[in-house]
Order: sequence, then structure tokens, then C-alpha cells
Amino acid sequence: MRFVGQPAARWAAAFASLCLLVGSVSNAAPKKDPKAATAAEDPMRAQLEGKTPQQKIEFLNGILDDGKPTKDVYFHLGNAKYETGDAAGAATAFEKAVAMDSTFFKAIVNLGLMYDEQQLFPKAIEAFEMAAKLEPKNPDVWANLGNSYYTQSQHAKAYEYYQKALAIDPNSQSALYSMAVAFADAGIFREAVKYWDHVVQVDPKSEQGKNAAENIDLVKKYLIP
Repeated sequence: MRFVGQPAARWAAAFASLCLLVGSVSNAAPKKDPKAATAAEDPMRAQLEGKTPQQKIEFLNGILDDGKPTKDVYFHLGNAKYETGDAAGAATAFEKAVAMDSTFFKAIVNLGLMYDEQQLFPKAIEAFEMAAKLEPKNPDVWANLGNSYYTQSQHAKAYEYYQKALAIDPNSQSALYSMAVAFADAGIFREAVKYWDHVVQVDPKSEQGKNAAENIDLVKKYLIP
């Protein structure tokens, strides 16, 4: 049985959640995060508001063609390219943003997610480790690092990072969801349900919350007597 968010869709959900967390213009997430950048902190967001992904790309490329590259232009270009399904193009844009500022946390994490999506796992791990050094108390970074190892079947290492994320924040939806998937993959469905249920309790309206609820229904219907 294939669960919602396993494994490719999990990266998309993680990216959507991260985009909201770090102030992307993406509208994929259902609620505003208090950590998201405001228009005053990120004035380019207002200029991109209401544009389609392709219009954003054209607008941002126009700025670059005028010889005015900034890390924020490349960051938003990366997000826009991801919205069109161009993970490789998004990674290139995030790479340029990071090259301009090696402490640009949100670009580094998004870069790691794009590497993951392309199955460039060593590069993804390197990016997440760099992000973890910048914000060691951010649970999502450790959860993403765990996902990179999990996808390579390094389950013990993945579990270590999921636990690290949950030690920082017991309500980390990313870590809780990934733990649930790990237990489901191992056939330990009651534990999977426990973790997915916690995801739902944290925020039933989030993408992960909705996916978790759907997976709970699948498991209870077909796999738990």
C-alpha cells in the first residue's frame, strides 16, 4: 500500500511547509506562519503578489537582465521555478542565492529540498548540515536531514535525526509525519497511526495534517484488524 506523502509527495509537502516558514511567495500552505517574512521584511513579495509562476519568472529574469542581481531575486526565482515543476532550475537559482550569502538560511534549506527531489542525496545532506549549523534549534532542518538518509534506506541514521527534531519540538509535524511513514514502511501500523494522529492534533488543516488523517483511515480500513 502506498501512503499519502510517501515518498515523493513528502518532499513537495515539506517544501510547501518550508516556503511558508521562511517567507516564500508560495500559496501552497493553508495558513500563515508567524515566522513568515512580512512584506516590509521582504518587499519583493508585494511585487510578485497575484502573478502566476511564469509571470514571476519573467519579472525576476527582467531584473536580472537589467544587471540587478540580488540574493532575494534568486531566492524568489527559485521558488517560482519550483512552482512550475522545474526542480533543477530552482536548485540553480538557490545556488546563486547561497553563493551571494552563505548564511542565507531559507535558500540553503530550499536548495537541500531541491537536491533531494533530484535524488542528489549527498548534496542535499551537505545543504541541510549547513542549515543546521546556522539554526541548530530548527526541528524541520533535522527532519529534512533524516528524510535524506531515510530515502537512501539508512533508517537508523534517519531515526536519529527524527528523534533530534522531536527533542527540539515534540510537535514538529515534519518529524512526526516522517516517523509515521517509517513505522508504516516497517509494518508497525499501530505506531504509525500514533504518530500520524499526533500530526493531525497539531494542525488538522495543514497539508501534512490532511495527509496524516487520510493515511490513518487507510491503515484502519485495510491493515489493522
